[in-house]
This record gives sequence, C-alpha cells and structure tokens, in this order.
Amino acid sequence: MKKELILGVGLLAALPAVSSAIVWRNDIPESTVLSYGAGARFAGVGKINVGGGFGTGTFLGIGTGGQAWGISAKHVITTGNTGSFTFEDGGSYTISGAVGFAGVDVSVFKINGWNRNVFTPTLHTDGVYTIGTQFDSAGYGGHGAEGSIGGGYGFDSKRRGMQTVLNSTRTASFAGENQFQMIDVFNSPTGGARPVEGFGAPGDSGSMLLDNSGAIWGVLSGGQFEQYGAQNWYAAITPGVAASIYSTTGISPVPEPISMVALVGLGGLIARRRKKS
Repeated sequence: MKKELILGVGLLAALPAVSSAIVWRNDIPESTVLSYGAGARFAGVGKINVGGGFGTGTFLGIGTGGQAWGISAKHVITTGNTGSFTFEDGGSYTISGAVGFAGVDVSVFKINGWNRNVFTPTLHTDGVYTIGTQFDSAGYGGHGAEGSIGGGYGFDSKRRGMQTVLNSTRTASFAGENQFQMIDVFNSPTGGARPVEGFGAPGDSGSMLLDNSGAIWGVLSGGQFEQYGAQNWYAAITPGVAASIYSTTGISPVPEPISMVALVGLGGLIARRRKKS
C-alpha cells in the first residue's frame, strides 16, 4: 500500500477552490468524463461551499415539512455549518443547516428553495458489501488525466463523472472515529480499468458511490495521491447510518415514481458507460 498523504481529506475541506478533483484514466479524452458527469443520475450532484473551502454533495430527497436535503461527508459540512449548494449552470441554493452523524464521516444538509426535478437516489440498507460491485460517482473542482499533476490540473467548476469498483472493506480510524469504510483502487488501462475509470481527489469529498440500482453506498472520505494503484476510502452507509438519515430527514426510503422512471430509462446507458474537498 502506497504511503497515504498526510493531508487526508479531513484537512482538505478547508482548502480554497483551486484544489483538484476528478482524475481520469489517461487514455481517454476529457470530453468523456464531462459527458458522463452531465448524465441524468448526477443532476442532483452539486458543489458545497462552506467558508473558504468546498466539497461535493448530492440531493437526497424531500423530507418532513417539504424540506429538501442533501448528503455529503461530515468533514465537508457538519452540525452548525451553513453555506451554499451550487451548480455549473449557475443555480445556487442556501444551505441553512446540517447534521453530522457520530462515528462516521457522513452528514446531511438542508437545501432552501430547491426547485429542481432531478433523479433522487435511495440509500443502501441491506448491510451487504459485495466486492466487485460497480459504482458511478461525480464531483467538482480542478481536474486532470492521471499523471498530469505538476501544473496539469485546471479548475472550471464543471461536474465530471467516473466509474469505479468496490475493491475491499475495512474498519479504520478517521478524524478520531472508527468507521466502516469501502475501498476502491485507481486501476490503469492495463490493470482492469472500467471504460470511464476515475479517482476522486481534493474537491470531491462527500461525492457518492452510486450503484446501478440507484442506491448510495457511501461518500468519499479520504484517500491517497491520484495515481494508478492508489486507494480512496468511502464512509459506508450501513443499515444503522441509513436509518439515522431517514429518521433525521423524514425522507421516505422508497424512491418517488419519477425517480424510478428515470432509473429505468437510464438502464441502457449504465450498461454502456472527491475525494476530498
């Protein structure tokens, strides 16, 4: 295992908006990850701005009293924080509050004035974490192909998408708390990479791991330097965490009909298709 960066994502949440984000396999064009990030399943993925730093969050649903909620990492936004939830098309929403959950780098946040009709994910609730499960993710921030660090990253606040696979699980300490984590590996084109293989980086903290059925399994919590063979770890949505989220927000664990229609319609696309703040 390569040496982990001392700056782990718990500190990167405070970095200014020049931090890097999605890094992609270096044999595909940038247009591919931009196009993937523009997919309908990522329409609710926005940039969380708190103070001078930022991360990534995802619209989670409408809860008690018509309140819109999003999900992210606790080191991006947590209890007592406010900020804004912004999108590359210029849309901006006030975040009026957040709730961070004990023992896991996961939080939910209140979105004021939400008026977007977007895909609504569910949460993974069965407690089974099958190695090899395929996921999608998306994030904001700077960007670059693998190997381009050293002046190659850019920043344009556009959402970029990626594919990854669950490599392993573990229980490990993060920010003083033991949490159950899911691990992915940045595979090279000759090492089992998926067609839009990518890897979360600073600016992607809180980005979701979304399975092919539309369920979120975890959010990006930390990781290693963005190069082939490196690992990222995601705070897992365990049955207990999912129950706490649904109880806190009042969101129904059953997706709305429009979400189901969107998911079915995207089945064919899925078959063909950070990390840190």
